Amino acid sequence: MSTMRSLCVVLAFAAAGAACGGRKQHLIEAYGSSYDPLFAAQRAKKDPAPAVAVTGLDSQEAAIISDDYRQRLAPKGHKVGEEPVILVAPPSRERPMPLAPSVPKEK
Repeated sequence: MSTMRSLCVVLAFAAAGAACGGRKQHLIEAYGSSYDPLFAAQRAKKDPAPAVAVTGLDSQEAAIISDDYRQRLAPKGHKVGEEPVILVAPPSRERPMPLAPSVPKEK
């Protein structure tokens, strides 16, 4: 009797698995087809063409464009000049430079 019961349990699980494992039917046939071109654009090309060097701007034009970009990013009323320079005095012999926090202390 126990083999019959275990056979029924196995068949019940198999039937439940078959019922859940089928492909989900959609309302329309074209479901998900809008993603196909997006996924195709992300695939690597099998035979990519060699990269072509960009031409068109000389160094003077590039400098003008980058300066204009920096001025547009600056807050209103603030003039963009050279970047500030921070000067730090070298450590003296009386007070050595402190070690970084990651360096273990000497015993």
